[in-house]
Amino acid sequence: MPDNSRHELIIGGTGGQGVITIGYAIAAAAVERYRYVTRFPIYLATMRGGPAYCTVIFSNQEIAAPILSRTEHAIAMEGGAYSRLKKEVKPGGRLLVNSSIVTKVEPAKDFQLHEIPVTDLAQAMGKPQMANIIMLGAYCELTGVFSEDQLLEAIRKELLEEDDADRLALNRAALQKGADYIREHKGA
Repeated sequence: MPDNSRHELIIGGTGGQGVITIGYAIAAAAVERYRYVTRFPIYLATMRGGPAYCTVIFSNQEIAAPILSRTEHAIAMEGGAYSRLKKEVKPGGRLLVNSSIVTKVEPAKDFQLHEIPVTDLAQAMGKPQMANIIMLGAYCELTGVFSEDQLLEAIRKELLEEDDADRLALNRAALQKGADYIREHKGA
């Protein structure tokens, strides 16, 4: 049974890092459990490497607008997104940072900061394009909002062109890598 809480997330990075894909996967999983879901992707440039953001909000109560000035959770995949998003996380919220790329991180004042080297973890898998899915696994492990099976079902239905067992297994491994990193570094 879905809960009545409201979940807010802004993901930021550059085009090609899978920012929009993270938002799409979370929204697809949320549609199965929540009455109201919004996903608002923003491309600030028309070429690979330009700024990209995606806001996702889901709740069982109506959502007034698909944009946020402050957010409960944020994911920064690169330095520009980190600079912006560290100012937008609400007190008590969480900011997940790709510490493989963002190397100068300031201590958080009133929110939880989680530095996760997702690019390095993806390269260790031999699949650098999976950094976003590793971050998705870390986010879901921290928040507990979706299980791995719920995310995989959303990825299978919405992101894979066909039932591709190899790609689904790769996504499972990437989600697990992110979740495992959080479990291993909890409290660190």
